Amino acid sequence: MLATFFTSLSKKKVLLIATILLVLLVFFRFSFGGFNFSHFVVAGSDFAVADSLHPHFIINEGQGYDGQFFYRYAHAPLDTAKTAYGVTVDHIEYRMQRIVYPAAIWFFSGGGSPGIIPFLMVFFNLLAFIGLIVLSLKIVEYYKSGYPLALLPLLLFGVYMSLARDTSELFEVFFFVVAVYAIIKNNIFMFLIGVLLAIFSRETSILAIAPLTFIYGIKLLKENQFNGSLILKGMFLALPFLLLAAWKYYLHQVIDSEQLVDGSQNLSYPFYGMYYGAKNNLNFSTTISILESLFWFVFFSWNVWLVGCVLKIINYKKLVTLDVSSMLSLVYLGWLIFALFLGPAIYVDDWGYVRVFGLWNMLGFLLIMIKNKPLNPFFLIYSYGILGLLLIRLIVRV
Repeated sequence: MLATFFTSLSKKKVLLIATILLVLLVFFRFSFGGFNFSHFVVAGSDFAVADSLHPHFIINEGQGYDGQFFYRYAHAPLDTAKTAYGVTVDHIEYRMQRIVYPAAIWFFSGGGSPGIIPFLMVFFNLLAFIGLIVLSLKIVEYYKSGYPLALLPLLLFGVYMSLARDTSELFEVFFFVVAVYAIIKNNIFMFLIGVLLAIFSRETSILAIAPLTFIYGIKLLKENQFNGSLILKGMFLALPFLLLAAWKYYLHQVIDSEQLVDGSQNLSYPFYGMYYGAKNNLNFSTTISILESLFWFVFFSWNVWLVGCVLKIINYKKLVTLDVSSMLSLVYLGWLIFALFLGPAIYVDDWGYVRVFGLWNMLGFLLIMIKNKPLNPFFLIYSYGILGLLLIRLIVRV
């Protein structure tokens, strides 16, 4: 009966289901936060000062979470001061790499109006999530796949943290899918915009965007004569990476930091990070530690299962055909290898790797949508069971 319901879903029903689910998550988290949108920021007393913040702003004991730094830059995206607007930034250069999300809030709040910023931070992430479903519907429609496959982004567990705690993963994934859709529609200008906004939403997206851009460039080279137009397209493809390098160098010079931010500290020997994470999450001393350990292994096993599902549908004989499917397959396999080298800092807790894996998971879902390969029913039951637990967890915890 449940299978019949899902297979009969129309385009409008898919969008309605996703929107209702996401709005309910926001509403219940909002209500558990005392109907105060600053609850989503998760500001911590180690970095935020109550006297300098907007009245009734919620501050928790301890370090808080990344949303407090996005909140700070939503007031003034280009302000490089260590402390401003009630928040002290831990690593200015690192935080200012992810400028698109706070800059969008700053712009639509009328230049950083403090009273509306907490609401807009939630609202824009909600729009990005719904936009992800809309793009997925366009993709399954283009490939004549089943509309229910457009609900797969609801299983991007990492981006729920973005919605619940005001971080930029949703912007990253949304703009990456814009770039993929641009390739499908053969629109290089749209591709440039999607890539540029994804990279400046979360610089880690370059792990997928760089190889995708390279392969797309080879495709253009193969399909077009070498002339001025092709050179211009090549310059278009290189532009986002040049701008990222320039932005990082600018921040490095202005902030006068000792070294450029490169993220190499997150890498280690293959499988060591996974081993470290698994070992350190065998902690059953308290109820909270038991639940956290349970989530670590549940999410990890889900990711392993998803990898198996995606690897089964990749056509290895046609990996170099340069169609959209082969391009995404190559990028997905590259990300799989990279995931093996991620270190303890990523795998130390479940939210660490789940957030990082959001874009990789979306790559897998895109392949499933394009190839119109419904997932194993048991995997879906497991997935939606996890989703239910996750939503409860995000609603009731800070």
